[in-house]
Amino acid sequence: MKANLPILRHARAAFTLMEMMLVLAIIALLIAIGAVTLGEVDENAKFTAAEAQMSTLRAAISQYKTLNRTLPGNLDALVTPPGNARVKRKLVKEEAIMDPWNNKYVLRSPGKNGESYDIYSIGPDKKDGSEDDVVSR
Repeated sequence: MKANLPILRHARAAFTLMEMMLVLAIIALLIAIGAVTLGEVDENAKFTAAEAQMSTLRAAISQYKTLNRTLPGNLDALVTPPGNARVKRKLVKEEAIMDPWNNKYVLRSPGKNGESYDIYSIGPDKKDGSEDDVVSR
């Protein structure tokens, strides 16, 4: 008595072209999703860095005001004190007055809302007064 067993004539040794194309399409889709997500994370990090840098600039402005009994005319005075400064000392490096988008931070005196000054970045679009400006708090 013989058992009726199916006979395999050809063993499958490789993937088909369709299977390979499907796998490559899925990998490409995952890479595209990852790239978009990382781009958003990078841009959010720049806004956070700008806020932290402006906090450091506020401390330097406070030190300048204590040493010279006046606010600096602009942020360059923190790097290279003007001739009329009482204490001629560099308070920050040149890079400290540049935002993450390679624009100089802006010192506005008097500031809005009754503040003696404001520090802000014009943001990634490089346009003053636009929606993406980053203002120190």
